[in-house]
Amino acid sequence: MISDTEMTFEMALAKLEAAADALKKDSTTLEEAMNYFDEGLKQYNYCSKILADAKQKVLLYEAENNSLKEMD
Repeated sequence: MISDTEMTFEMALAKLEAAADALKKDSTTLEEAMNYFDEGLKQYNYCSKILADAKQKVLLYEAENNSLKEMD
């Protein structure tokens, strides 16, 4: 099994999509639905953190770039 530190954004997103698809099936039991919901929430939070970190890096790079432009 892949740990969270080894999981890529794309892998987590695929797991989130799989959980969402499973929740849409009529044959999914309540217990299964709760498990899929928990897994989906875990993957959603993981993806959100990756996106927030990426956004922060972009903002930092933009600020650094603007500072360098002002020095010119």
